[in-house]
Amino acid sequence: MSERQAFIANIAKKLGRPTPTSVEPIKLKFPLYRLDSQEERIDKFMKMYEAMGGKAVQASAAKEAAQALREWFGESPQWLNPNSIVVWNELPTMARACLEELGWPARSYADLPAPERNAIMDKMELGITGADFGIAQSGSLVLKSSAKRGRAVSLVPIRHLAFIPASFLRDSLDQVLDELMGTDIPAAIEIISGPSRTSDIEMDLSIGVHGPVEVYCILMLD
Repeated sequence: MSERQAFIANIAKKLGRPTPTSVEPIKLKFPLYRLDSQEERIDKFMKMYEAMGGKAVQASAAKEAAQALREWFGESPQWLNPNSIVVWNELPTMARACLEELGWPARSYADLPAPERNAIMDKMELGITGADFGIAQSGSLVLKSSAKRGRAVSLVPIRHLAFIPASFLRDSLDQVLDELMGTDIPAAIEIISGPSRTSDIEMDLSIGVHGPVEVYCILMLD
């Protein structure tokens, strides 16, 4: 009898039960969160994203997205300079058109010189990315990393702005995981649910300790 078997036999004896010789798998059944329509999915995502502390708008064109950024940050934010905005190299077309509409300069993360990258990133005020999925149930964004989609863009700057097509919304996390399993899974996947927050120190809620203080989302209508 192995140590493991002896351990289990001892517990069974103390419980007055026979020693189990096999384990039957437990089948778990739970209701899956599902929505009835795309309109309901969009509405739920927008409400949950804002409930988690973010700001979100729907836009069908770059001009609408640019207007949202004006309302959030102003026509010319005080923090705006040539080194204050960093973006993914693989950025949605609407995002780049929006920056052109505003005339805001931005630097692509993968193009930053490696020896200076950390120092440059420390000064960034706004990181702009796309997103691979949005989860309506929790208002979360799911981002897959790659060489042209640096994780630092959504983690280091004080503010994070994501552009995501409405067609990328899913009802719940299980749907996202099912789809991810059928793809080449990258080294890192981020699931972002609102601004960074922690209560590790004396149970005092702190915002922005491990990531952005502010998060924004442009939901691109198809």
